[in-house]
Amino acid sequence: MEKVKTILSKMPKVKVKMPKVKVNLPKPNLKPWLEKLKPYMSKVWEVLKKTPQWGLKALKGLLVWFGKAVKESIAQLWTLLGFFIAWLTLTGTAQQIVGIATILSTIIWLATISLREDKDE
Repeated sequence: MEKVKTILSKMPKVKVKMPKVKVNLPKPNLKPWLEKLKPYMSKVWEVLKKTPQWGLKALKGLLVWFGKAVKESIAQLWTLLGFFIAWLTLTGTAQQIVGIATILSTIIWLATISLREDKDE
């Protein structure tokens, strides 16, 4: 390593000037594309104007569902922990099947919270 350092230190320092290269790219012509998109954009704009009306309701519903999902998950914490421990103890294909089944059943269970609610009639 010392030999390499001494050889490198004795080499003359060379400064290389790189030429500046200027590239002139043609400007894209977007007008034909915008003309094709115009009818679709007007439809999108109509939908976006209505968004605050139904978007706030959807956001409120999503937040309510998220709160219920958190409560349900806390209530079923020991069951989910049992599924996780079962998944850890298995190997190979059995582990994959149990893992996929656990994830799918948890998703279905959270998606159907409203079906399990008691409704007063």
